[in-house]
Amino acid sequence: MGLGWDTNYYTKPVVVRVYKANETGRMEREMSELLANGYQIQGQSGTGSHVNVGRTVSGAVLTGGLSLLFGASRSSGTQTITYVKTINAKTPPAPKKPKRIFGA
Repeated sequence: MGLGWDTNYYTKPVVVRVYKANETGRMEREMSELLANGYQIQGQSGTGSHVNVGRTVSGAVLTGGLSLLFGASRSSGTQTITYVKTINAKTPPAPKKPKRIFGA
């Protein structure tokens, strides 16, 4: 479906995303989209790898998520990232149905 659908068009207060070790591209895209729509990273955990959560999350916040590319690409297992909607964030409106144009 898509990230907008999964987050109820960015209105859910908490969003949890799980990524496999080889899905760094998807993780980076979703992180950028969620941060742009008013979410912040609440926490991160990994399975089957050596992940320093505090260092990884603080590095991700400072670099806009770019540092996660390097940590996730070397780890095995999965990574779970929890995002929380900020209170004063503006939620974009849900997409509208396109209007039909007759005779055009």
